[in-house]
Amino acid sequence: MDVPNVFRNEYQLVNVDDGFLNLMSQDGNSKDDVKVPEGELGKQIEDDFDAGKDLLVTIISAMGEEQAISYKEAPKGA
Repeated sequence: MDVPNVFRNEYQLVNVDDGFLNLMSQDGNSKDDVKVPEGELGKQIEDDFDAGKDLLVTIISAMGEEQAISYKEAPKGA
């Protein structure tokens, strides 16, 4: 039986642009191919980003698909 490999990574939110999250990994690589999640989570991410908060978004990836599943405010001084 095949089991999908699931990866979970945190990225810093740099911008929200035309329905996509512009993200940066901890090693400085940019990522801009993850869609803003639908529903309440996507609205909360956009609202908090527009309010000037520094956010970390958790992305899971499995079987070639990626999805934002949660976010949190980045710790101060990070």
